Amino acid sequence: MSTLTLIFISSLLAFLLYSILKKAGNPSKSLPPGPKPWPIVGNLPHLGTKPHHSLAAMAKTYGPLMHLRLGFVHVVVAASASVAAQFLKTHDANFSSRPPNSGAKHIAYNYQDLVFAPYGPRWRLLRKICSIHLFSAKALDDFHLVRQVKI
Repeated sequence: MSTLTLIFISSLLAFLLYSILKKAGNPSKSLPPGPKPWPIVGNLPHLGTKPHHSLAAMAKTYGPLMHLRLGFVHVVVAASASVAAQFLKTHDANFSSRPPNSGAKHIAYNYQDLVFAPYGPRWRLLRKICSIHLFSAKALDDFHLVRQVKI
């Protein structure tokens, strides 16, 4: 066999093995309807120059809850206020924390400050301390002179 034939057969086998493993490892999820994505960029070309107009037009076609793929990220879009309210009321715990990223990990003391801390007892305590000691009417009156000097 020639080298070119071996390369072709091995690449074909690798592609088949990859596709079989991808199908076996990722069972089909129950996702809402949406436009068919492009191979690498997903649905980014469907958004156009005015994404809010494009999303409104897609909502008329696919309904108020639709699935888009933006690059390699799967996104579920709630295109009406009633669907968004229902979505956020039933799944509020899933959306209460910020997604982790490397910048927040290094700058925010491993996600331990108020802004990047995951939602939970520690975040609620930090928020309570800030609202009582920093943002109360008495605290604002106490910092009045500091604000005057800065102005």
